[in-house]
Amino acid sequence: MVDDDVRHPVVVDTDALIAVANTSLWPQVTENLQLTTTNVCHHELNRHSRERSEYAPQGTRERWLHEGSKSALEPFDDDENGSFTTVPCVPRPHGKDAGETSVLTEVEQNIELYRFAILMDKHGRRSINKVFDDAGETSGKAVAPTFLLYLLLDAGACTVEEFCQASAEMLRGEGWTGYQAIQAAWDAIPVDCSQYLPDDLLP
Repeated sequence: MVDDDVRHPVVVDTDALIAVANTSLWPQVTENLQLTTTNVCHHELNRHSRERSEYAPQGTRERWLHEGSKSALEPFDDDENGSFTTVPCVPRPHGKDAGETSVLTEVEQNIELYRFAILMDKHGRRSINKVFDDAGETSGKAVAPTFLLYLLLDAGACTVEEFCQASAEMLRGEGWTGYQAIQAAWDAIPVDCSQYLPDDLLP
């Protein structure tokens, strides 16, 4: 595991990594983007990959968590891959929202280094956006996991159609079918996917 305090401008929490790692564009993400996570999120991914069953039926939440965490860990555990780094969170939070809290702490302590914080939980995004707003001089933003796929598109590493289809995979896999979840998923993403996706997956 690369753990040398290298911080890339995009920091990602546990659930967001699982969501993106379960899409067909994960290989392109690992090849083209630079991401940082915390040691707490890394520990949560390890726990999910161990405790969730790889034999759970396809389409279940159990299988989604196992496969996503296993895929997400690979680039962080690859000592040759300096594009995916793990940084220590001090003090180390514990409990159900430890990973998310660790990302908030990391942003608070190193706010000038981060452009994007990518989190699943809307309350977590709201808390981090407040930190960014209060800092004033930074232009950082906390966004939903779909934004990580948009960064891939913005880097020219996938097509609009591939971006739209992978976003749909994530929405369906995470069960984001309600109005608010759909709106949050597309927040800050200036891409029209209406040519590729049904209306129920669009804002």
